[in-house]
Order: sequence, then structure tokens, then C-alpha cells
Amino acid sequence: MQELRKSIVFFENVELRYDNLPVLKDISLKIEQGEHCVILGANGSGKSTLIKLINCELYPSYKDELFKREILGNERWVVTELRKHLGVVTNDLHTRFSLDGSYLSGFETVLSGFNGTIGLFDHLENTTDQMNAAEGAMERLGIHHLHDKRVDQMSTGELRKCIVARALVHPVKAILLDEPTVGLDIKAQLDFIEMMRSLAKSGTTVILVTHHIEEVFEEIQKAVLIKDGIIYASGNKDEVLNSINLSEIFNTSLEIQKQRGRYSIRPK
Repeated sequence: MQELRKSIVFFENVELRYDNLPVLKDISLKIEQGEHCVILGANGSGKSTLIKLINCELYPSYKDELFKREILGNERWVVTELRKHLGVVTNDLHTRFSLDGSYLSGFETVLSGFNGTIGLFDHLENTTDQMNAAEGAMERLGIHHLHDKRVDQMSTGELRKCIVARALVHPVKAILLDEPTVGLDIKAQLDFIEMMRSLAKSGTTVILVTHHIEEVFEEIQKAVLIKDGIIYASGNKDEVLNSINLSEIFNTSLEIQKQRGRYSIRPK
């Protein structure tokens, strides 16, 4: 019998409060397997909190009305088990490797994804299959030349790709990328966007969280706009990503242009 495909993300009427103050309100969101999606919003709009709800760092606040939050069909996950199905790449993780994992090689950085650690430890032995999978993840991203290069000798873009490969050591169904091109120069940004496109084409669902519309690549089908803790608009990217909507969520008059499948933005 063929396995039923579960939604990557299914939120219905979800709310999250800090000290009884709502941060996310009435969030309803569905991202299907294979439906590449961008979540776009200004700084402070609630993107980071939404990411934490998706990757199970946070759980919804209780409310009297019915609500539901499922990731890959489950309401609750052990985070280490979820990482086998949902890869997560954040700037916080990048910073931790820069500061605490500077002595690691590219291969050791990728291999550490199996145990969710910054570095390798004697009591956490890696199997031959795991080492082969780490090699395969590096090959998949075309970064095998970073195998023996130390983190403290890498460019920002090189380390970012190693961290993506780290998230791909498991056969994940989706990868969540939080502001992935921050700190990258123009060439590294373009290279990284091409890498995201390659992941999307290979069957890994890409969820891109950003405030840069220029990062929205051709394979993305769905756009979700977030403002002041609510989902302002959600749907097909060509319908959602327009000048009126973008001007509203960024609180300034903007004009959106699209050329050869890619978006750009300028003041109106």
C-alpha cells in the first residue's frame, strides 16, 4: 500500500503568547510536501517565532477555541527525531559553529548532524553508513573540496553550505532555511540561491524564511506574508507577491518587478 503523503506544516487557528502578550495570532498555514514556500516579512513581524513553532522549539499557547499544529502529521516530536525528517538551518547555528566549532573540518561539521552536536565526541561513535551519508551530502551540494578545510579558514558562504549539508545527512523531506544569505557577498548569494534551486529540483521541499524578495527563486510556488504576528496573505506566489501587499507588510511604498522568473523591488 502506498504511504499517504503528510503535510509538512499544518497550523489551524494557532496562537503563541509571551507573558500573556500575543506574538502570533490566529495562524492558519498549510505547506504540502513538494510545495516550495517562502515566508516573507519585515524584522519583528513574527517570522522567528513562527520558525520555532515549525521546528518544535516552541509549542502553541493554550486557548479555548479549537486549534491544531502538526508537523509531518504529528502534534508532538522529540526534536532529535524531527531532525531526521526536517532539516533546519539558522544564523544562530552558523554563529555557534563559527565560535565554538572553528577547529572542525568541513566533513566533521557535516557529520555532527547525526548527533545534533557542535563537534564530534568519543562517546558518540559514527558508523560507516553515517560517514558515507555525510560524504554523500557534501557531494550532493558540490562542496567535497571543503572536506578537510577548517571552519576558521572558510568563508561565510562555505560554512553556510557545510551547515546545509549537515542538515541533509538524513533523508529529510523538507529543509527550513532562515535568512540563509545574510552575511554573504553577491557571488556567494547567487551561488547559494542556485544551491536552493538544486535542492528543490531534487525533491527536498524548501521552506525559505526571509525579508529579501530577491531570494525568491523560480521553483518556489507558495508565498506567505506575515505582519504583526498574523498571516497577512498566503497563496500562489504570483498572486501574493505584488506591490500592494509588499508595501503593506513593509510599511513603505514599494514597486515589485518580475523578470525571467525572479523578483526585484524598488521604492515607488
